[in-house]
Amino acid sequence: MSAERPVRTLRQDQGFTLLEVIVALMIAGFALAAMLGSIEAGLAGGGRADHGLRLLSVARSQLEGALAMPSFRPGSQTYDIPPHYHSSVDIRQIAVSPARGERASLGLFSVEVRVWEDGAARSVSLSGRAVGAAVQE
Repeated sequence: MSAERPVRTLRQDQGFTLLEVIVALMIAGFALAAMLGSIEAGLAGGGRADHGLRLLSVARSQLEGALAMPSFRPGSQTYDIPPHYHSSVDIRQIAVSPARGERASLGLFSVEVRVWEDGAARSVSLSGRAVGAAVQE
């Protein structure tokens, strides 16, 4: 009696080998690390832009407040703006018109505002001009 041997058929392997899986995971890890670095840089840039916009907003408010004064007194003043901003307002009279009749002389004033935050190296400076009653020196 001759026993027949079962015929072995070659089948194609399906799936991935362990090495292929490890290489794929390493590539995905490097790509993810690069993306996270870009996201972090973007968030930091957004924070700096937000900080700059806040400084600009405070500086605009200070400048508008100084320009809205009914009269100008040349000089410099420093203000603390809660919670952690500071501003310096410098007012200078740069020109005077002569008085005409009973009309008082007018002066052209330059108003400069600088705003900074506690512990920050950056500051924002704005300037404007206004006309008001001249200050006799």
